[in-house]
Amino acid sequence: MVHVTFPLVPFFLEGIVRMIVFNDIGWTTFRSSTLAMSMGILCLFVNQSLFGYKRIICSKDETGNMVGLVHAFSWLAIFCFAFFGMVVFSSALMEELGSGKIAYIKHTLDIIILIGSLLPISLSLVAQRTFKLRAVL
Repeated sequence: MVHVTFPLVPFFLEGIVRMIVFNDIGWTTFRSSTLAMSMGILCLFVNQSLFGYKRIICSKDETGNMVGLVHAFSWLAIFCFAFFGMVVFSSALMEELGSGKIAYIKHTLDIIILIGSLLPISLSLVAQRTFKLRAVL
């Protein structure tokens, strides 16, 4: 569970601070940019743990599954960091220009990141259980 909980600490910490300060829970309480960055870090942690995974007797299927997961987590990390950049860029444009169209695009990105974050979390849990990974921090 360390693979999942440790990278999500900044996301939850930011949300808790915003709840305390604003006494409200809404779309602005949790930032999708922080979630995207946390998901990218999660993917990198699992990827590094899979690289360091060593088993005495390893079947070809297990090796193939591990290599596939390494590539999947690498691509997921790239996508997460790209989404982080898009959200930060759209937030900056929205503050500068104040356009409603940019707000709609940012809201759509927020939803995509929120729903899409389930994939890295579930894949990391599967990888952690399948290969009995230990956290290497």
